Amino acid sequence: MTTDVPMASPGRVIRDRYELRSQLGRGGMGTVWLAKDRMLGRLVALKEVALTPYGEAIEVQRARALREARSLARIRHPAIAGIYDVFEEGGSPWIVMVHVEGGSLEDLIRRRRLSEREIATMGREVLAGLTAAHAAHVLHRDVKPANIVVGHDGKAVLVDFGIAHIAGESGLTSRSTLLGTTEFMAPERVDGRTVGPAADLWALGITFFCALEGYSPFRRDNPYATVHAVCNDALPPPRRPGPLYDVIAGLLRKDPGLRIGAAELDRRLAAILAPPRSTPPRRPPHSPPPAPQQPPSPPRGSSPYGSSSRGTAAALAAMTPGAAGQALDAMTDDPSRAAEVLALLPAGQAGRVVGHMTAAGAAALLRQMPASRGASILADVADRVAADILNALGVTPAAVRLVEAMTTRRARQVLEYVPPPVTAALLRATTDGRAERLLAGLSPAVRAQIAAAG
Repeated sequence: MTTDVPMASPGRVIRDRYELRSQLGRGGMGTVWLAKDRMLGRLVALKEVALTPYGEAIEVQRARALREARSLARIRHPAIAGIYDVFEEGGSPWIVMVHVEGGSLEDLIRRRRLSEREIATMGREVLAGLTAAHAAHVLHRDVKPANIVVGHDGKAVLVDFGIAHIAGESGLTSRSTLLGTTEFMAPERVDGRTVGPAADLWALGITFFCALEGYSPFRRDNPYATVHAVCNDALPPPRRPGPLYDVIAGLLRKDPGLRIGAAELDRRLAAILAPPRSTPPRRPPHSPPPAPQQPPSPPRGSSPYGSSSRGTAAALAAMTPGAAGQALDAMTDDPSRAAEVLALLPAGQAGRVVGHMTAAGAAALLRQMPASRGASILADVADRVAADILNALGVTPAAVRLVEAMTTRRARQVLEYVPPPVTAALLRATTDGRAERLLAGLSPAVRAQIAAAG
């Protein structure tokens, strides 16, 4: 039996109460709208849960969705976007959730590099929310940067809570509804084994990795390759080694029984946030403190690494990529010399250094370099970071030449994360005849946004 229900669109009123304003997100689990609650005069997030036409009967999915959503509504925690109500209309379950003002962690990762402390702070907040849910025997099953909202007060809130569980997804029997989130799924969920809280902690570990390294560790060119990587591939080595990466490695053990648990995770995140201990040097009794030593000032206009670019490059090569990136950022007041220094490094090492620079600083250096050299350096930079650099270059001849110097595959990987209006303008400006092929290789969602941008 079918029900004649109008398609959801802005202006439609659901249940004579919730006026749809704009679409907040859409995926295999359903569509989330920003809506106005006419009765209480407040904004809410309203989700129509997608019911899958395979596996369990639709009636069973619908009944369980309503039952489980009602149980979720009883969970109260500041890191969880709570559920106000759940009802059925047009044969589908609808969930009324708290609307959190802010932006997603996914957007924040795209805009800038996050420090370990920032990630650890948000991580502890999300972990506290997950722990409260797990205590109520509820799993999220879709933890990822897109489902973490960073409010205007800086607090992290987990949204879309429990929707994967509500929709009854398990393993790959409903692979199509999980498209786009497979890379965050724990191996035991991919294999269809029993899933517990450790699966949510795995997804949180992937989220930490994305925030720290700027890319998703197991995402591949297609869902099948991604599934294989999740179950079989080793975690990529760190570009930003440190205590947070060690935490991530503990969360991303393939065997859920070997992963660190919530209590240990919280302890280790707290240790990252603890102020460093300073131990004053011991002096013999009755000896006066040593006079402070001021380092000699370098001559005006000179480099602290030496007078030659080769000397500076050698000094950078001896540093960690993070320290070298900061040093190059400090040299961007003379971008031509900084670019000369960067060009002296091997392409792979230069890419690791550029990956730790600000997008504006890296763009200033790439403007000074031949496009072929810039493309070879960006080949070793995370997709999202390379996209930020390309966006910082703007719609300029330097950016167009850089895109043209990339391989088709690499250009697609980077353009996937460049703001669609910028991508549209860059493709229009290219003269190498690849614009249509590059566009065709982007995801449908990005192509639609590019088309809308004109």
